[in-house]
Amino acid sequence: MDKDRLDPVRIPHPLSVLAQIEQDYEAEETAHLLASDTPWGEILAAYIDVLTEAVTSQAEGPEPGEQAEKPGGGL
Repeated sequence: MDKDRLDPVRIPHPLSVLAQIEQDYEAEETAHLLASDTPWGEILAAYIDVLTEAVTSQAEGPEPGEQAEKPGGGL
């Protein structure tokens, strides 16, 4: 009996066990999100809009009237 328990064919690889856990969790999480009344599409769209605005405002540089850093000024 101990031979069967230690047989490499019967012992799954640890990474395959982790992959199976991840797949099970993902399926469960998806089911919960779909069953929820929360408008996830709207929430994600609003979140993306806020992030896009933040990135865009940083990419545009300093606002007019703000002092720009002098070249070679260091941090």
